[in-house]
Amino acid sequence: MKMNNILNPIRLFAFLLIFTFITSCNFGNEKDNSKNSVGVSTSSEQETVSDSIIQFLIASAVKDFHSHNPPTAIDFRKIEIGYLLSSKNDTTFILCGEFLSEEEKEWNKFATMKTDGYEQHLGLQSLPYCQEANFVLTNNNLLAVELKNKLTAMKEQN
Repeated sequence: MKMNNILNPIRLFAFLLIFTFITSCNFGNEKDNSKNSVGVSTSSEQETVSDSIIQFLIASAVKDFHSHNPPTAIDFRKIEIGYLLSSKNDTTFILCGEFLSEEEKEWNKFATMKTDGYEQHLGLQSLPYCQEANFVLTNNNLLAVELKNKLTAMKEQN
C-alpha cells in the first residue's frame, strides 16, 4: 500500500511535466504560424497598383475589344490586376481575366498589358503572361462590372 502512495505522486508529477511540455510546444507553434500568416497578408496588402494604371488597362482592354471583332465580348469575369517583373527588374502591369464571346457563347481568357502603348492577347496566348503575373488585392467583381459598363458605353456611342 505504501508503494502505491509513493508512486502516485511520482506518476502525477511525470504526467504534469509531460503535459506541460506538450502544451508549451503547441502554443509556440501556434504563435509562429500566426506570425507567418500575418506577415504574408501584410505584404500582400502593401502591394498596390495605382488607379491611373488600372484605368489605363481597363480603357485599353475596352478599346481593343471594341475595335477587333470577332470575338465580340459581351461580359467579363475573374478580372485581376498585377504586374510582371523582367530579368532586368522592369515592371509591366497586366490585367487578366475572362470574357464571354457572343459568337461562341463560352468564356475565353485574355491579358492586357501596359507597354509603350498596350498589348492584348486572347485565349491560349494570354496564359503564360497571366500565370507568371504577381496579382494584387482588388475587387475583381467591381473590375468586371467596370469593364462591361465601359464597353457597353463605347458601343452605344457608335
